[in-house]
Amino acid sequence: MRNIPTVELVAKVLKCSNATGRDMDKFAAFGVTPAPASIVRAPLIAECYASLECRVFHTRLNNRHDFFVLEVVMAWVDPACRNPHTLHHRGRGLFAVSGATITLPSRMQ
Repeated sequence: MRNIPTVELVAKVLKCSNATGRDMDKFAAFGVTPAPASIVRAPLIAECYASLECRVFHTRLNNRHDFFVLEVVMAWVDPACRNPHTLHHRGRGLFAVSGATITLPSRMQ
């Protein structure tokens, strides 16, 4: 499962990422709502802008590089969220925030 929060959830994201779910219910502890996924067992996070239900596709690079290749089997997005500024973890406490939009010529309607 890959949940994609907006920048408004940054405080909860930091708390969740610095805690282990081994000894606590992180949903209850940090005030986020689990929502049922349709294909995988891991829950969606209702407050997130988008969620990707994923299955592990292969683990060949896991032992050497801690790298998993995932297959997205279902995608969810909150249609009520207009112009989301999504939060993306870059590692070691660094986050990128999306937001800038550019319009380019397109023949699509």
